Amino acid sequence: MNRTRTALFALIATIATPGLSACSGSGNAGTVHTGAAAVVGGQRISVATVENQVSSFRDAAPAQGSGSGSSRTFGQDSAGMPANVLGFLIQEQVVQSALDQKGLSVSATDVAAVEAPFLKSAGSQTQLTAEFVNQVGLPPEDLESYFRWQAGVKALLGSVGGDSAKLTGLLQPVAADLRISVNPRYGSWDTTKLTLGDSAQPWIKPVSQDNAG
Repeated sequence: MNRTRTALFALIATIATPGLSACSGSGNAGTVHTGAAAVVGGQRISVATVENQVSSFRDAAPAQGSGSGSSRTFGQDSAGMPANVLGFLIQEQVVQSALDQKGLSVSATDVAAVEAPFLKSAGSQTQLTAEFVNQVGLPPEDLESYFRWQAGVKALLGSVGGDSAKLTGLLQPVAADLRISVNPRYGSWDTTKLTLGDSAQPWIKPVSQDNAG
């Protein structure tokens, strides 16, 4: 696996790994509203939103995925894509809520700085988007949101001195305050790992441009 791909995967451990069985529902808070894939902070993420994103992913993805674990690539045949999509949508809200509580913000310049080394390595925006779909397993329209999320994690990590354990400690009560409820068809929210599903990897890893190139 080349260094660009390794870097692109650096933070994707937050997203539920497709194909994993759901863990128990004890991490869910409350009852998911009808027609919702999840409720986060009282706000619904609709089933239609998830289904539309999955459809967009499959339209853009190669026919087949390959590999497993951190070397896995995603294709139209990949199982568990709805959970993959929903996991990211939930993580976006957790990180944004944490930024708001800390009085931090992420600018367009911050996002561009995170994206720049990957864009340079890919050679073009089109190629970067193709790698993103294949390697991260999200639809093309989530590319900028993904780098904004990475920039947000980077800002939060900086606020706790670069300590991943402290960052997890910061995010756990933030997520708890959001009272995340997940429709059982997508799995369940793990309040300790801060993941949707049973991810075997820590969800936070430091962001470094040194990993790209």
